[in-house]
Amino acid sequence: MAISLCSAGLLLAPLSMSLEPAVILLALLGVFIGSLAPDADARDAAIFHTRVHGVKGVKGQILNAFAVVLPIFGYTIRYLIYYPLSLLTMIVFRKIYSHQHRGLLHSFAGTAVMTLLLLAYLRAGLTLAGLQQDAALAVFGLSFLGGCLLHLLEDSCTPGGVAWLFPASRQRISGRIQATGRFDPRPKGFAAVLAAGGAAVFALQYAACLQLEGIILAVAAFILLWIAFLATARVQW
Repeated sequence: MAISLCSAGLLLAPLSMSLEPAVILLALLGVFIGSLAPDADARDAAIFHTRVHGVKGVKGQILNAFAVVLPIFGYTIRYLIYYPLSLLTMIVFRKIYSHQHRGLLHSFAGTAVMTLLLLAYLRAGLTLAGLQQDAALAVFGLSFLGGCLLHLLEDSCTPGGVAWLFPASRQRISGRIQATGRFDPRPKGFAAVLAAGGAAVFALQYAACLQLEGIILAVAAFILLWIAFLATARVQW
């Protein structure tokens, strides 16, 4: 979650002067929920809880204010998206699909379909409420998908890895960062570097008003930092 939000912060930094604060908050909310959404295939995932553990102070209070909506998305994804997709997978591939963590929702196809179905549910709910928020839905949807893909990238750095092309292929991309058990300082260090990069881009944007140059710099920094992190994690393709 920290890596995903700091990655989003880096990309949003050069747009902070031109976008409305509500748009930025909506984008960060989408990334926040998306960064946890693929774990809806696990019964006790963070997306089913209303509090974010391990984060204290003002940052923790802000995240917990957003976290109150997590179970709504978590159970919607699990029961109205994940289970129907699992059934469809069994029908198409004519084999029993065992509900396993880092399976269907931890793939490019799974996250794409999950995003589309979730947006369809949100659109239906807004329509019933008499609201038309297509632009807001687009911002949230892109941010949510981005958070999901960042989640997959992060899980690709661990020994369990991710089968990006599942169910067409079970070939996994994996690394050597330990997500559980022995403390590994690399994820927190990477999040700190991303946050520092975002702060630097924001300061440059504020001081020199370099709109296009700032965007190019932020995208380049995002790509280079992620390549360095994947290399540090010893990810095997």
